[in-house]
Amino acid sequence: MRDSGDLVRLRLPAEPFSKQLIRLAVFLVASRMNFDLATLEDLRLAVDEASSYAIAHSPAQSSLEVEIEPGKGYLEIEFKSRFAEDGEKRTTVPESFSRMIMESVVDQMDLRREEDTCRILLRKRCAG
Repeated sequence: MRDSGDLVRLRLPAEPFSKQLIRLAVFLVASRMNFDLATLEDLRLAVDEASSYAIAHSPAQSSLEVEIEPGKGYLEIEFKSRFAEDGEKRTTVPESFSRMIMESVVDQMDLRREEDTCRILLRKRCAG
């Protein structure tokens, strides 16, 4: 992500309560960009799914980094977390289902595992 000056960075514990803070931050930025209610709901679903995926696959006592960047006509949200060795065993939702949910509600989604790091990029265009 580029740092355009409007970039919001969060570093939170990789635990369920952090999802609420991430959702609130995304909502505030998207509201400033005049996203409509349907698009805000799509973002909420995508952010919840990405947060849940990242947290479920993170080691205990680790952190989740989130960057929220408004662009010209779009919003990008990037999640980055360490990937636990037993991450796949601890999750109850298969990756394919998480991916399907995110892909269905945002314009662009990229989920990558790079060595011991998980990165999820969401991009949603602002209608209007």
